[in-house]
Amino acid sequence: MTTPLTVALVTPLTGPDAAQGLAGLRGVTLWARDERLPAPWDEVSLTAYDAHPDPAAAMRAATAAHPDALLGPYGHRAALAAYGATDRVVFNTGAPSTRFVRQAFPNVINIAAATSTWPRGVLSLVRASDRRARKVVLLASGETAVEITSLTRAAAAAQAFEVTSHVFPPGRATLAASRLPPGDILIVHAAPDDELAAANVLLRRPWRAAAFSTAVSAQATESLGDLRERLLAPGSWLPESTRATSTGPSAREFTADYTALHGAAPTETAAWAYVTGLILGRAIRFCGGIQDTSVLAAARGIDTTTLLGRFRLDEATGLQVGHQIPIVQWQDGTSYTVWPRDAARAAFTHPRLITRSPAVAPRPVLG
Repeated sequence: MTTPLTVALVTPLTGPDAAQGLAGLRGVTLWARDERLPAPWDEVSLTAYDAHPDPAAAMRAATAAHPDALLGPYGHRAALAAYGATDRVVFNTGAPSTRFVRQAFPNVINIAAATSTWPRGVLSLVRASDRRARKVVLLASGETAVEITSLTRAAAAAQAFEVTSHVFPPGRATLAASRLPPGDILIVHAAPDDELAAANVLLRRPWRAAAFSTAVSAQATESLGDLRERLLAPGSWLPESTRATSTGPSAREFTADYTALHGAAPTETAAWAYVTGLILGRAIRFCGGIQDTSVLAAARGIDTTTLLGRFRLDEATGLQVGHQIPIVQWQDGTSYTVWPRDAARAAFTHPRLITRSPAVAPRPVLG
């Protein structure tokens, strides 16, 4: 007779975020297949609840089923509604945001670094190579604009930068870009169409470094031509990494297993979901039980490495501070990870050349 560990995943399975929600489900499914838990559990029984169109109702339905563990949805708005609908401990599988601090959401376990923290890596990268740069110009839009502005200001102050910021309504990027003052470092965080419009205005200016949140995608940047050269962007996880881990498989091993099971390569959302299962399993092995208070305390004490990198929760805020968002740079038509240094695949090229047809020497690819 089997004794399953019952896990409920609340995430969008239909609606506009269905692709990301289904990717998360596939990631958790792979973990459930491979997890080896201590007695008395001999398998993982996974049930998914559709968070669209009402994530709060989906979370209440999942909570009413009394699962051993709850995993939360993809998407910030869905997560806010879902986490407010239960007093159970919930693993934040797909909404990495500073909104889910311990003071506001004491029962949430954050898996990945908040997506709005990516400018911190850009500023650290530039400062390590450039002591002269001083002025950061930030252009932001969307539901995380206030969050990213606050975090960028804090990161800039720590690195001795000054910040001028401007928040604009969606669809007004060209006008907002035309009004930006000059500076040394440009950071843009908005929807893809708005970023593209801003890039066509701003990348003709003499920035020492420029970074756009959606510029990691070749499809999103191909129309920029030579203006894309030396552009920085937040990367996702590193699916081909063979770096050793303390918990679970390497990124390359996970990628191979996921692809074999599902017939498609994993996305970042799938990787987040898989790591959620790894941390849940590790917490259960650490505390020897499934009571919410024990699992929460165990997760807060975990300091390990997974396929996403380091996992460690900040003692004061409960936010993920072990994981860093990689920064990539476009060099000769290819994006290479340049930060953090231990994950770099190419040397950072700085400062940015501001010509429409830059003559850029090939950059050495790191082993």
